Amino acid sequence: MTPFSAARSKLTYANLTATVALFVALGGTSYAALTLPKNSVGSEQIRTRAVGASELRSRAVSSRHIRDRSISQRDVSLAARTALRGARGPAGAQGIQGPAGPSATAYRAAINSAGERVSGNSSGVVHVGGTNEYRVSFDRDMSGCVYTATLASLVSGTTLEQAPAGRVTVAAEGARILVKTYGESGNTAPIGFHLLASC
Repeated sequence: MTPFSAARSKLTYANLTATVALFVALGGTSYAALTLPKNSVGSEQIRTRAVGASELRSRAVSSRHIRDRSISQRDVSLAARTALRGARGPAGAQGIQGPAGPSATAYRAAINSAGERVSGNSSGVVHVGGTNEYRVSFDRDMSGCVYTATLASLVSGTTLEQAPAGRVTVAAEGARILVKTYGESGNTAPIGFHLLASC
């Protein structure tokens, strides 16, 4: 029996089908590449996201391939944006100065332990000798103002009275501010103070 006869005797339908399938599988890609007309594959034939960076030849995409105004700032790297930033230009001319806003009026008074005004712009003080209450008057309603007071060393007569450790409270009474002074132990005591109110 010749080799051809031996091969022919083993040739079955299944062997023939498998062989044809193998050739089609191996040669299909080459066949498609050889038989496709030039420029026959466009965007419609490419599956979405099927082409990635690895399929693009280095420097294959240049500015002529990019549609005008299709790239926004967010598509450019931070390093590229920094490199494209120009130098700071000269300062422009100063603009016209706007109108001045309303000024905050400060009311102030320095009152010694005897209830005498040493300095400030208060219009009067009411104090009963020996008490710790001082009612300092101004020329307007003080209820809408912000005010504060601190114990202070002030001259009473010809004597400089040193302010002891203690505390002071303030409260508005219409056009007057009520100030109460206390000694170190919390006892009521007449002590000089500075009063400041901003309206």
